[in-house]
Amino acid sequence: MANFSYHECIDNRFLRHLKPQFSLITTPTNEVILIRLLVGTLRVTNLYSTDSFDQHENYSILGKPTNSLITTKPITNCLFPDYKINDICTYIDRTSHVNSEFYLHLLEEISSYFYKKSKFSHTICFVHLYRALEYISYSFPLIYASISREYYGSFNKLKNYFDKSKSELLFFDEFTKKLLDIGLLETPLTFNFNSLSPILNRNHFQIIKQILTVENIDNEVANISITTTYQHLLKLAIDLRNRYFHFAVGGQRNIRSTDIIESDVFFTLINEELLNWISIIYFEILGSSIEK
Repeated sequence: MANFSYHECIDNRFLRHLKPQFSLITTPTNEVILIRLLVGTLRVTNLYSTDSFDQHENYSILGKPTNSLITTKPITNCLFPDYKINDICTYIDRTSHVNSEFYLHLLEEISSYFYKKSKFSHTICFVHLYRALEYISYSFPLIYASISREYYGSFNKLKNYFDKSKSELLFFDEFTKKLLDIGLLETPLTFNFNSLSPILNRNHFQIIKQILTVENIDNEVANISITTTYQHLLKLAIDLRNRYFHFAVGGQRNIRSTDIIESDVFFTLINEELLNWISIIYFEILGSSIEK
């Protein structure tokens, strides 16, 4: 059972340009709603609390710009310039009865993320993002392999990722580095520590620096900023989860509750960048699916 409902945010002046496949009136697929949510054209209502919020940021673009005027353009351009909206609609028509439950569960996690973000519960936000990450860690590579024009080559590549990786998420990290263009992977990613508390800034700076390690840091200004690249973001998220949310005695050095001051402030540094990166990966998979 779904926990959220979705409502139109596109200005009435532009609704006539909306393709029927993306209309909320025509019972769109779960994947269509996911696309519309990620590109920032929906209002979301939590069915239990009845609280509603707007999602107007476009996560299909690195940097997630805010849609100041809600039109059909973010939908039309979500795979631009490689594919036009008619290509996406053809894919939607072809797959309307495929993987519905898979996209429902993914949609629920992403919607839960946005809901908790609206409540400023950023530690819980990270939990929903991580659940989404675990959910897609095998599914996305297998979807990619199933649509590849070179099946045996794709199978051998996946086998190599399995052999190199000790977990499903490390497997997904390896896959992502082969899937995405090097220009995307090497795009600079800067964490700014700009809370009003110098103690908080120093604390969060030290934790990020420790987990990234020196070799993955391109630039730093003590207690103010750390610059790395997006190719290291998934590994950072994995290590954060393993060391903060797991609290076993022994083994690697855990991050204790006394180590992170104000976890809700700390995870604001990570969450939006992580969702933006997951979305970029999803739209890359979507583009590959359209080629089939």
